[in-house]
Amino acid sequence: MHAANSDSVFNVIAGELRFDESQLPKSHSDNPNDTPPLTRIPAQLSGKLLDGKYFSTRVSVPAVIEVECLGPWCGGMKPGAGYVVFAEQRGQELVVRANACGGFAFDDTSNVRRQVLDCHRGKACEPAVPR
Repeated sequence: MHAANSDSVFNVIAGELRFDESQLPKSHSDNPNDTPPLTRIPAQLSGKLLDGKYFSTRVSVPAVIEVECLGPWCGGMKPGAGYVVFAEQRGQELVVRANACGGFAFDDTSNVRRQVLDCHRGKACEPAVPR
């Protein structure tokens, strides 16, 4: 898992992101390489923060979604959908990365939560399927 092996500080939050879906990058059909490599979208992240051993502390905070595109392939998210996100703390900014290959946002299911909690408690950090 990228976050577990990183030197960055991550907040793990189970909840939803609210943002303007029209700001998501779209691949240009005539020249997919014209798609911008990184698009930053303001968002509101609401849910429960992994605090200690459980998702227990309610939060509602501003965040930025960084959507990465590699040629015609772009990361993406759906506003209002339930996710478990690994939001990187960059100074005062909370950043949720939506990479073309995934890895920082997962569908909020009991299986994903269990894997995250197991990893947080020191068990093996099994890779979940990214969104």
